[in-house]
Amino acid sequence: MKILGYTIALGKNKTAIATNTPSKRSSRTVIKKQITRSVSFQIADIISAENLANNVDAPDRNKLLRIYEYIKKDGHLKSQWRNAKFEVLSEPWQIYVDDKADETTTKLLQKRWMNKVIEFILEAEFYGYTVIELDDIDAKNGNIGYIELFPREHISIEKQRILIEANANGAYIEYGNIIDELDLVEFFTTREDKGTLLECAYNVIWKFYSRSDWSRGNEKVGIPIVSIEANTNNDEELDRLESVAANLGTDGYIVTQQGDKVTLIERKNESFHVPLKDNCIMCNEEVSKIINGQTGTSDVKAFVGTANVHERTMATFTAARLQFISDEINEKWFPYLIKKGFALEGKKFDYPELIRTRERKLNPAIIETSATDPIKPKD
Repeated sequence: MKILGYTIALGKNKTAIATNTPSKRSSRTVIKKQITRSVSFQIADIISAENLANNVDAPDRNKLLRIYEYIKKDGHLKSQWRNAKFEVLSEPWQIYVDDKADETTTKLLQKRWMNKVIEFILEAEFYGYTVIELDDIDAKNGNIGYIELFPREHISIEKQRILIEANANGAYIEYGNIIDELDLVEFFTTREDKGTLLECAYNVIWKFYSRSDWSRGNEKVGIPIVSIEANTNNDEELDRLESVAANLGTDGYIVTQQGDKVTLIERKNESFHVPLKDNCIMCNEEVSKIINGQTGTSDVKAFVGTANVHERTMATFTAARLQFISDEINEKWFPYLIKKGFALEGKKFDYPELIRTRERKLNPAIIETSATDPIKPKD
């Protein structure tokens, strides 16, 4: 990761260090990538991380971001995220001039880097913000050689600071007034937004609890236990019997003396795993509703009428995402490209399907002929 020079403020002591001149692209200060370790988290960690992120003087999202990466291992969360992403990335877009399609400019921008920008903007919904860094910009041929996500742990979006050591109280660069010179572009709804992964985190970790309890319970009562009743008080004989039980297999075992009574207490009338499974299902449903507003397009069976409602809800969420992406591109991305020499003055990014959706809302009598239209009015 590369950053231009400028002035680095050393955290709370406010000591300034002059670095390279801002006009030279070759002058760079390298951020110090931090070692990340795989650890598990609990509900208390989410609360603690949220409090750190909400600190007014030095908001620190580092722990919150580690929790986000931790919960992204969950298969259901990953599938819902992919559903949302694929719905957006598969939607064709167009460049318009005075509400008329500009095919030339559209083809000029139909590059892999443009799709990366759209995906990065979409991620702002989940994390709360996205900052990208660019280099090797060729406006004449419509190419951008370098476009990558700036590591979120090295950004304080609230203070517009680059955190050199991913520490809110450490060295930083204030980039707010030099964002264009640094070739950075921000995407967010509000600077205080923590993203939808915050709500997902509670449900994913609750599900991890249930899965862990399920596994531990299965070890105790789900796997047969070898029981040996010994008619002896001799320590050597008891040790021998225990060795036999331990080497009999991988199952649990117990060695008792004659007359001892061992009872495994288990829930009556239902298997122990049922409430744990129910909690996992409920957590999955909550994650589905947080990300895509419904459960019917994932793995939940539904009647035809209910499924149609769920599809329309998914379409509504997708339309909202398309609108957010469109706004961010027109208000932040295109102005940056114009400054870098792209001929985009007076041009607007939009989705044809989003335009049709707006027209239907303004005129409900419009009937689309497309059989794949998920929000077509009923006859």
